[in-house]
Amino acid sequence: MAKHRALIIGPGGAGTAVMDNMEADGRAELVAFVETREERIRELKEKYPDAVIGTDYAKVLAEAKPDIVVDAGPDFLHGPQCVAALEAGCHVLIEKPMATSVEDAQKLLAAEKKSGKIIMVDYTMRYSHPWGTMMRAAKNGDIGDIFYLAGFYIHDMWDWYDEKGQYTTPWRIDRDNPQNILFGGGCHGLDMVLYVMDGIAVKDVFCAGNSLSGSNMPIEDCFLVTMKFENGAVGKIMVSSGCNRGDFGEMFEAYGTEGTLVNGKLLKRTADPVELEQDDEQVQEGHGWNLTVRDFLDVLDGKRDNWMNSTFGARNTSICDAAMKSIASGKVEPVTWF
Repeated sequence: MAKHRALIIGPGGAGTAVMDNMEADGRAELVAFVETREERIRELKEKYPDAVIGTDYAKVLAEAKPDIVVDAGPDFLHGPQCVAALEAGCHVLIEKPMATSVEDAQKLLAAEKKSGKIIMVDYTMRYSHPWGTMMRAAKNGDIGDIFYLAGFYIHDMWDWYDEKGQYTTPWRIDRDNPQNILFGGGCHGLDMVLYVMDGIAVKDVFCAGNSLSGSNMPIEDCFLVTMKFENGAVGKIMVSSGCNRGDFGEMFEAYGTEGTLVNGKLLKRTADPVELEQDDEQVQEGHGWNLTVRDFLDVLDGKRDNWMNSTFGARNTSICDAAMKSIASGKVEPVTWF
């Protein structure tokens, strides 16, 4: 079988991780890159002398003719870039979030349907322990009927926001199009909540946020979102990227009629706490990019279902979109459900 031809948008942290794992897997070859940093362009040209490398995505896409596009670039560009990829006949792996507006999510769903190609959204925390382990336990019914869930993204990102920081990422703090960390980080815990609730619609949300941490982020870096589900369950998403030494927080927890899942433990009223076991494939409190790449290529090869599909991406985006409308209005806002 011929190898898939992959174009990588944004070969930085996440993009490089996907690149490395695609090469290690062996089913895809890296044929093109979209990059703006001169030093990184030189590195790519040295390592991949036959690849198409440039700053203009449309030109690189047209010249390279890939069948896979991996979008790990700035969040606000995911929508238009991936619509163009689908229209060019490419399957798409999108580093979360899928999009940053309901309108872009709708365009992506329409382009995916028309093209017959697939979108996978890289919700890599699904592969993590203990959070992904708790997610699966809740999904499997281990705590009975769920009445409350919470997702967290508590991550000290000062070094990413500081222009002189070790991990400084200029696009995140761009004054015109900064990263919204609710979409870009809060999506992790929210994804776990939505996966567990298995299609039960979120009716409405209320959100409060602020930028009081003193970080270099030009918009809010702290959010608290409350959600009401169609079946009466409630949920919460807490996000802070301006916090001191936060390391993802608790990420996920769930409360049900027969038990509670917190901190990697299953708690029941009539039994001692049970420490959930990590399976052989899960990563410990980190990104499972190797498993994302494996599953993405398996989907393309017809070996498995797409469990991080565009519907999950659109729902996640829509809830974050409604949350931002709530901050602006100061009111509860309805959610467009996909």
